[in-house]
Amino acid sequence: MENTPLLGIEHHIYRRDGMIRLHRVGAGEPVLFLHSVGTSGESWGSILDKLSHQFSCYVVDLPGHDHSDIPPRKYSLDDYAESIVDVIDAAGLKSVNIVGSHTGAMIAAIVAASHPELVASLVLDGLPYWNMEQGKIIWERWFSPMYSDTSSYHIPVVSIPTWEDAKAKNPHLTKDAWKRKNILSEKSRLWWRWSQEANSHYDMPSLGPKIKAPTLLLFGDTDTLRRTEDLAHRDIVKSIHRVIENCPGQLNTYQPVALADAISLFLTSEMHTLN
Repeated sequence: MENTPLLGIEHHIYRRDGMIRLHRVGAGEPVLFLHSVGTSGESWGSILDKLSHQFSCYVVDLPGHDHSDIPPRKYSLDDYAESIVDVIDAAGLKSVNIVGSHTGAMIAAIVAASHPELVASLVLDGLPYWNMEQGKIIWERWFSPMYSDTSSYHIPVVSIPTWEDAKAKNPHLTKDAWKRKNILSEKSRLWWRWSQEANSHYDMPSLGPKIKAPTLLLFGDTDTLRRTEDLAHRDIVKSIHRVIENCPGQLNTYQPVALADAISLFLTSEMHTLN
């Protein structure tokens, strides 16, 4: 399913570190969407047609991504979380449900742990629930080899693939999606690297027991992040856990219909009110 343009009302939230773009569509209980590193708010477009009929959907371009400004300094995940607290405040929301994907799930979890009064419930897709030592190994074995362009910046960043190379890796990729990804990459490749460094050096298990909001943990059945799903489920006391079939990674990319259905069911059930 293709991502679709976001229709609704656009807001620009100005902070000391730059502007954050927020897009609102729909009406009802508020739901805030946080994307992963290397994507943008547009990644949620394929599920908003359904969810915006039930909820007020607030879609963020995280700092350094797409329409939002690149901050003048490196960000930790705690910095990202504080930027989202500012977004919630600027939007006039007293309490909000947060849906996060991968790094967006980590940021959502940090907000819930540090500002529990702001978070009604969480839906976390592919939460990376690693500790500092595991994260270091993941950085060295998985993330670091991705940065093969050694000429564009003072440190290696991801290369911008040709259409042929990108299509070979992802047979379902469209040329428009490839062009759009390359536009994002041209702007933010260095920022993406710094953000991956930040997320792979964060101790998530130290945070899990502090999360009190009702939480739906979602994982694709072949997502490598499933290695720590049982630990996350154990530590986050008010969590329920579900695995989505035929999905190797982010649900909004591979199984958007199943993701929209899971979000809708959870946010309209009694579970998400047990705060």
